[in-house]
Amino acid sequence: MSIIAIPLGWIMKGLYYVVKNYGIALLLFTFVTRLIVFPLAIKQQKSTAKMALLTPELEKIKKKYGKNQQKMQEEQMALYAKTGINPMASCLPMIVTMVILFALIPIIYGPLTYISNADKDELNNSNNLIAGLYVVSSDMHSDKNIEYIDKEIEKLSLSDSEKDDVKKKTVFEKYLFMYEKNGKNEDEAYQEFSKYFLDEDNCKNAAKSLKDEDKQVNRILEAIKKHPDIDSFMLNEEYISKNLVTSRPELMTFSFVNKDGGVYADVLPDSVVSAAKDIDYKSFGLDMGVIPSFKNMTWIIPFASFILQIAVTIVSQIFQKKNNPAAAKAMGMGMKITFIILPVFSLWIGFSYPSGLGLYWCYSSLFALLQTIVLNVIYNPAKVQAMVEAELEKNKKNGKKSMFAKMAEQNLERMGGAPVSSDDDDEDTEEKKLSKAEKAAEDRRRIAAARKRMAEKYGEEYQEFADEEEEEKPKQPQSGKKKKNKNKNNNNNNNNNNGGNKSENADNNDNTESDEPAEAEQDTDAEEE
Repeated sequence: MSIIAIPLGWIMKGLYYVVKNYGIALLLFTFVTRLIVFPLAIKQQKSTAKMALLTPELEKIKKKYGKNQQKMQEEQMALYAKTGINPMASCLPMIVTMVILFALIPIIYGPLTYISNADKDELNNSNNLIAGLYVVSSDMHSDKNIEYIDKEIEKLSLSDSEKDDVKKKTVFEKYLFMYEKNGKNEDEAYQEFSKYFLDEDNCKNAAKSLKDEDKQVNRILEAIKKHPDIDSFMLNEEYISKNLVTSRPELMTFSFVNKDGGVYADVLPDSVVSAAKDIDYKSFGLDMGVIPSFKNMTWIIPFASFILQIAVTIVSQIFQKKNNPAAAKAMGMGMKITFIILPVFSLWIGFSYPSGLGLYWCYSSLFALLQTIVLNVIYNPAKVQAMVEAELEKNKKNGKKSMFAKMAEQNLERMGGAPVSSDDDDEDTEEKKLSKAEKAAEDRRRIAAARKRMAEKYGEEYQEFADEEEEEKPKQPQSGKKKKNKNKNNNNNNNNNNGGNKSENADNNDNTESDEPAEAEQDTDAEEE
């Protein structure tokens, strides 16, 4: 997704420096991306209209070949190949929208990376420092380490005032206080402290993440020297999100700059602090870098997204029922599932990712709602159907085939179906006129033609013996009938020389009732003579 995220980041950066507000820039960004995919939306509308034209034919095929799945698939593929209509074309705009959505995630997570001019190396060091400070703070505040430091403090000879002061200290401060009381100077106290949190027995996560990271450990110690109580800031859930601080620490930069008067911001590189101050990472007074929760007003964003998605789904289904009732009826339960899944998915995104992504989803749903209404008003079913029919007629006259039509023909050949011809416009009517014997012969002809094409395609030798064997089988019982008719005729001639006409009439009646082919009748007449 980074390949797509980079150009999207350029667009977002340009829009932000025009309006200087992240929320408004995100609104404009949503409009631009929707404008980019609008031609695809028009194509989706046309594709829906095309499928509406095919729905009656598809229903006929399903009704006729419902018990023969292979034959039904062949007929459907033949119909798609003849018309050049791709049943999956309407999915493309949705796929593009989802790609843009997930490509936008790193932009939301990394506004300083994609929007600001901060030095990338310093930004990387800053992110590592924030993540490291959180891991050390979290491990040092475990029950085991708190219990240990309290016992060590009790062993010290302290005055009442010192005991009162110690109670007010954070865990970091208590450890440093203990080391200094045990005769360590400031530097030695910090070295002892680093040894403690780098010991896996004491701080498993910190020791694992900071192993062989001497430079990062030194940056953490320097930050603690500037603010020994920084662990209380790092574990304040109103400032630092535990779900993001280790995976997306860049977002926590804004908390360092904006929370508690920015007193802890001096532990970060100057270029990063300056870039964070230049970006207004709020919209409607809400912080775009935090994951929505009920502890603040950010919960409004997921629920707004949920409501907007319900509106989009309802409006879309209303137009679908109006424009293509047959398809809407065929979808049945699928429409009900869509009505539930999409809004729930929006709600899940809203509470799982930073507010900025949820706000984008709100904007996207709003534009989708407006787009649905506009497309169905301007490109109404009658107009789109006329456009589609004109396009199909034009392609038929020019003999032009779409890429999907060619692919459908190839798939049809692999399945053993007959090649698609532009003259086969009323295939079902022609089949009704054929007798059973002619239908069987036509099926054999199609199968033989398909086998021959596949043999030629793969350079194999093709022998036409299948048709001959099939044609010989129905002829065998005919010879028996001929002998029977011959004996019958001879007996009639011997018994009654004057009954020739009656015999001929009886023979003709027998031949008519048995529905023998024309060739069999000629042979019988010849034998009678």
